[in-house]
Amino acid sequence: MTSCCGTQQKAQEIRPERPSCVDCKTLGCAHNNGRYPSFCETRGMTDEEAALLRHDYEEDAETYEFMKATAETTARGFAEQLCRAEETMDYARRMGYKKIGVAFCAGVADEARIFAKILRIHNYKVVGYTCKVGALSNAQMGLKESCCNFGLVACNPLTQVRRLNAEKTDLNVLMGLCVGHDSYFYKLSDAPVTTLMTKDKAMVNNPGAALWASTTSSLWNRMMRPDESFAARDDAQEKMSGQE
Repeated sequence: MTSCCGTQQKAQEIRPERPSCVDCKTLGCAHNNGRYPSFCETRGMTDEEAALLRHDYEEDAETYEFMKATAETTARGFAEQLCRAEETMDYARRMGYKKIGVAFCAGVADEARIFAKILRIHNYKVVGYTCKVGALSNAQMGLKESCCNFGLVACNPLTQVRRLNAEKTDLNVLMGLCVGHDSYFYKLSDAPVTTLMTKDKAMVNNPGAALWASTTSSLWNRMMRPDESFAARDDAQEKMSGQE
């Protein structure tokens, strides 16, 4: 097994074809201190581009209201130590949203009920749909048999988003939808979407913890090793199946 230090060294040798913000370690833009790497987008932004951005943010009424509400909610969140649920309500209030849709994983149904109760206490109309709405089986959806090992009923983001679109919600809030199902929901939702809870089956819904753990000698260091890629794992499983 590759050691943690060896893995980190190997990862450092990988050079991006086109460096971007994810490769920056100075964050000069965030600190406004002029410390920009050679590939910095801020450094390369022309005066004309900056002027056009300011125009777009200030002149388009919808964009301006969105930016204004977000900035004010963010500032209040830091000042008053608001949790994300409180920030969601404050943002909705500033935007004039009255009807909130909740699309949630059945695994966080209790949390969804609590959130709906809180929203109603603060005079929001709430309608929500679980990912299992319709009770369609994985077999009915034509999915692989192995998917049934973790539940017979398939997730159904299409019905979730169609129902909430029909309800004409002002804002939709996602709670724990699977990777992929959430992307599909974002794509098809008529209303703006924000996420209250992100599912992580291994890290108690805290995906950032696994990223930090990947830099140590923990189990999650496997993400740093090319030999532990999903393609490599699939190949190994196919070979084992062929030998049986």
